[in-house]
Amino acid sequence: MGLVSELRRRNVLRMAVLYVVAAWLIMQVAEVIIALAKLPDWFGPAILGLLAVGFPIALIFSWFYELTPEGLSLEKDVEPGESITHVTGRRLDFIVISLLCAAVILFAWHTWWPSAPMDKSIAVLPFANMSNDPDQEYFSDGISEELLNVLSHIPGLRVAARTSSFQFKGENRDIVDIGQQLNTAFVLEGSVRKAGPQVRITAQLVDASNGFHLWSETYDRELENIFAVQDEISAAIVGALKEHLGLQVEAAPQVIATANTEAHEAYLRGRYLVAQRTQATIEGAILEFEKAIALDPEYARAYAELAIAIALLNRGNYGDLSDIEAGEKAAPYAARALELDPNLAEAYAASGFVSHVRGNFGAALTHYEHAVQINPNYSNVYLWMANGRSRNLGQYKEAFDLLQIAVRLDPLSLPARWTFIFGLLARDRFDDAERQIEKLATVAPGWAAWLKVHLLPADQLAEKVLASLDLLQSYPEQVRAPLVLAFALTELGLEKEALSVTEDPPTYTLRVFGKYDDLVAKAEANIAGDPNSRQAKVQLANALATAGDFSRALPILEEIWEMSGRLVTYSGSFSSEEAVALINIRRATGEAAEVDDVVAALMDEARRFQIAGLSRTWIDTVEGFATYLAGDRDKGLDLLAKSAEGGVFLEMHDSYLQTLYDDPGFAPIRAGQEARQAREQQKLLAIVCVDNPYETVWQPAEGTCERFAVAGGN
Repeated sequence: MGLVSELRRRNVLRMAVLYVVAAWLIMQVAEVIIALAKLPDWFGPAILGLLAVGFPIALIFSWFYELTPEGLSLEKDVEPGESITHVTGRRLDFIVISLLCAAVILFAWHTWWPSAPMDKSIAVLPFANMSNDPDQEYFSDGISEELLNVLSHIPGLRVAARTSSFQFKGENRDIVDIGQQLNTAFVLEGSVRKAGPQVRITAQLVDASNGFHLWSETYDRELENIFAVQDEISAAIVGALKEHLGLQVEAAPQVIATANTEAHEAYLRGRYLVAQRTQATIEGAILEFEKAIALDPEYARAYAELAIAIALLNRGNYGDLSDIEAGEKAAPYAARALELDPNLAEAYAASGFVSHVRGNFGAALTHYEHAVQINPNYSNVYLWMANGRSRNLGQYKEAFDLLQIAVRLDPLSLPARWTFIFGLLARDRFDDAERQIEKLATVAPGWAAWLKVHLLPADQLAEKVLASLDLLQSYPEQVRAPLVLAFALTELGLEKEALSVTEDPPTYTLRVFGKYDDLVAKAEANIAGDPNSRQAKVQLANALATAGDFSRALPILEEIWEMSGRLVTYSGSFSSEEAVALINIRRATGEAAEVDDVVAALMDEARRFQIAGLSRTWIDTVEGFATYLAGDRDKGLDLLAKSAEGGVFLEMHDSYLQTLYDDPGFAPIRAGQEARQAREQQKLLAIVCVDNPYETVWQPAEGTCERFAVAGGN
C-alpha cells in the first residue's frame, strides 16, 4: 500500500497513462505519414521499438525527479514542504484528458467518418471474349487495353499496368482478392461479343474492398463506331469514379485512334502479339503494325508500337539484330510517331527505347521523362528509366525510387518485381525482399523460387547449391535454373560440376577456373557476330585481361572507358572490374602515371553505393580495390578482407590481379576463401554423395565423391 501511495505521490502512475496515450497517438500519426511518404516497412516497427524503450525511462525519470518552480530537481533534494507534485499531478491529469479526447476523436473519424479519402486507383481486367470465334481474343483484349490507356491519362488516378491486370485473364478469381493483389480500390471488368459488323460490350465497375457493383452498362453498336463506344464507356467510368473518389477532371480523355477500323484491328492484333514477348510473336506483331500503317499512314500509335517491337528484336532482348541494326531500323518509325502526334506518350516512349538501344541514354532519358509527364501511369517507362539511371549513370538511389513507382503501378510484372527485389537484396533488406517474393509466388511460383535462391547469405555456398537443385527439380521449365546452379557450383569450387551443368559454360565459370582459351574464344565468337556491341566489347576486354593478353585488352578497355563517359557503374558498360583491369594494365604497360582518373572514378562508385544505402560488403569491395590501387596497401587489404568475410567471392585467376595475389597481405584472404569453400563442399557432398535426393536431375562428377571419402567425409 505504501508503494502505491508513493507512486501516486510522485506522479509515476499518471506518467504511465500519459505515455501510453501519447504513444498511441504518435503511432496513428506515424502510420499516416509512412503511407503518404511511402517510407519503408521497417519505419513503423522502429518507431514502436523506440517508444517501448522510452516507457521505462519515462517512469524512472518521474520517480527520481520532480518539477519545481526552479526547474527539475532530484526528488530526494526537495524538502517536503516545498514539493508541488500535487500541482504537477493536476497538470498531467489535464494533459491526459486532452490526449484521450484527441484519441476518441481520431478513433471515431477512422471508424465512422464517411468522407475519409480513398485510394484513387483502378485495375482494368481483360474483358472476356464471348464471341464464338476464339481468334477474336485480340479484340476483347484490345478493348480492355484502350480503356486502360484512356484512364491512365486522368490526373490523380493510379491505374494498374496491363502486365499485372492481365495476369488474371481467364481466372474466376474473387474481385476482392484481385484488388488486394493489385493494390487498387476499384476493378473494371466486362465482356465483348463480336458478330460480323455488330459488337456488344458489357462493362461494370466494382468496389474492390467489398465486391459491390457501383456501375454497369451494356452497349450494342455497329463495329464502325467502336471508338465512340470506348469513349462512352470511359466517360461513364470517369463519372462513377468522380462520384466516389472526387477526381478533379471535367471529362474522360478521348481514345486516340484511327478512323480506319481495319487498321485499328491490325493494331490490336499487333499489341496482342507483342505482349507475349517471344521472337516469333514480336515478328508477327511487326507485320500487323506494318499493315495498320499501310491502311492508315497517319496512325501515330501504330508507328510507335512498331518502333518498340523492332527495337525488342536486338540481341539483348528477343531477337538476333545487333543494337545498331535494331536502332537504325526502329528510329524512323519512332520519329514519324512523334511527328504525327507530339502529345503521344507512346511516341516518346518509343523514341526513348530506341535511343536507349542505340546507346544514347541522355536522349532516352529526355524522351522517357516526356512520356511519364503525359501518362503518369506508364509503368514500363519507369522501369526503363530505372535501368538506365542505374547502369548508365550510376544513379542508384534515383533508380531505386523509380523502381518503387514501377512496382506500385505494375505489381505483378516479372521484370519490375525481380529488379526491385534485387535492389532490396543489394541493400541487405532481406526481410523486405522475402515479402516481395512471397507476393510474386502466387502468380509466378517458378520465378519466385529462383529469387529465393538469392535470399541466402553469400557465404552459405552449400545451401545455395541445394536451393539451386531444388529449383531445378521443382521447376525444370525455369530457364534460369541451370545458370543459377552453375554459378553456385562455381563459387563452391566444384570445377567439373560447374562446367558440365550447361552445354555452353557461363563466362563467369570459365573465368573463375582460369579457362583462358575457352574464355577468349567465347568472347571472340560473340564480338564476331556483333562487332559494335558494347556488351561484346566488355566481354572480350575482360577475357583478354583475365588471360593476360594486355596488348589486346588495353585499347578495348580504353575505348569502353571513353564510351562510358569515364564513369564506373555497377552492371553497366564500364564496371569496377573493368576499372581495376584498366588501372593494372596501364601500370603493367608503362602508363603508371595515367591511373588517377580511373582510381577517382572507382572511389566515386563506392561513394554512390553508400549514398544509395547499398550493402556494406559491396562498398568495402569497391573501396578496397580503389584504396589498394591508390597506394594505401594496408587499408585496401583490410577492406577487401572485410568484404570477403561478408561473403563476397573474389576471383583468383585474373592475370591483371597477379600483383595483388602475390602480396603477402592477400594470403590470409585467399586462405579464408579456400577454407570456406572446403567446409561448404563437405556440407554439400555429405548429402549428395550418401543418398542423393537430386539424382534424377543432377549428380556429382566422377571421382568427386571418392575424393570426399578419402578426405574423411564418411
